[in-house]
Amino acid sequence: MKKIILLSSLLFLILVSSCKDKKVISAFGFMNEKLEESNQVLNVRNEIYQQLLEFKIEEDPKKYKPIKIRAEKVDRISSDFYNYLEDLKDEIYAAHFEQGEDRTDYSKLSDSKFVDDLFFIGEEKTARGQEFIDKITNYKTDIASALGRGFASISSLVNARFRIEDITGSNDKKIPWLNLKFKGFPAITSITNLSQMQTDLQLIQSELLSSMISGEFERELALRNFIGIVQLNKNAYLEGEKVKGKILLGRFDTSVTPENVIVNGVKVKDQFLSEGQIDLNFRAPGVGEHPLAGVFTIMEEGEPVQIRFNSTYSVIRKYRYEGSDPNNPVANAPVSNIPETPAFDETKVRLAGTIRGEFGYLILSKRTLSVATIGALHFDSNTKYKCVSFSINFNGKKKIKVRGNKLDARAKKYVSQLRKGQRVKIFDITVVSSSGGRLRNIEPINIKIKN
Repeated sequence: MKKIILLSSLLFLILVSSCKDKKVISAFGFMNEKLEESNQVLNVRNEIYQQLLEFKIEEDPKKYKPIKIRAEKVDRISSDFYNYLEDLKDEIYAAHFEQGEDRTDYSKLSDSKFVDDLFFIGEEKTARGQEFIDKITNYKTDIASALGRGFASISSLVNARFRIEDITGSNDKKIPWLNLKFKGFPAITSITNLSQMQTDLQLIQSELLSSMISGEFERELALRNFIGIVQLNKNAYLEGEKVKGKILLGRFDTSVTPENVIVNGVKVKDQFLSEGQIDLNFRAPGVGEHPLAGVFTIMEEGEPVQIRFNSTYSVIRKYRYEGSDPNNPVANAPVSNIPETPAFDETKVRLAGTIRGEFGYLILSKRTLSVATIGALHFDSNTKYKCVSFSINFNGKKKIKVRGNKLDARAKKYVSQLRKGQRVKIFDITVVSSSGGRLRNIEPINIKIKN
């Protein structure tokens, strides 16, 4: 960590000098090499953290399921941004070297023309320059959304590492961040800047996984998930009547999924139990005041804890109005033939991506992965669905889109380059239903290469 911080400081000092001396150009090249080596080390460390998190999930699936969901979202967002930066670097290299040429001849990366033309028209941004800024902004927004509550320290780190606000110069003139970092600098400087951003991504990922494993996020969550609960003495008041009640301080915890929930003597199905909440969807009974009471169980340090709740709700008669005149006597007739609503929503589709008919976390050989068929399976009915497209991420470095239900030639090429222990994620799976409709939001497949 200290070495990376020192590299960042050195990078800043060299940037300020804006010197195109051959030795300085070479220094940038060597610095970029060190950053890319650090990225490889950080990637290995993050893989170890992910394996440790998997162990914790296996030990306590209920407790760590919401953590896993957050980790997967952040991993997908970070990988996409990392790959975008890698593609930018490749584009700069390709503009200065022939295919297959040694990229360590840093003297060929001493001019600024290609990056200037890529990002700027005069002092203004090109479409590609704006795209770059948007990618950074979207990364910050998406990470904040994926983290949710309870990760204030990580959110602060993201904002600190990816500040893109205008900088005030010595004459109080605002200088756009993109101009300050990329305009007029040697191409190797821009490449090194992009590598530093990739290092920041890996460091943020490390900090997040470390906090998830250590339980630090749970402590932050416990301190921040307070809400105000309004509790009135009754649900309806007359005009001028005193309104009495209380406002209570409560706390919700999305890291806990309730289980064995009983509402009014009826067991709630597991599919309606989610992070920190119970979804209710049942047909209202007759007119009048009705109880809503019961008990749910959560696991606290391996022990079951029962939490009771007790409330009421009112049901009033529903009327229909015929015509536009509310004084029409027909308007006061109660509605008949109200369609019956099921006690719980049985139409919620729960699909998991499959490979060879298996789903979840799998350990496969490269050969098996290359020839296997991708599909999806309905958790409850065991109905199988045919895949029409999917995305595949190779060890967090390269993501491609594939049409059909098998890996294409390009995907097989990347698979052949994988090493034992590296990971593949198949996600964004799209399948066809029996009616011909397209179904998405399907659970991804996580694969570890065994040989």
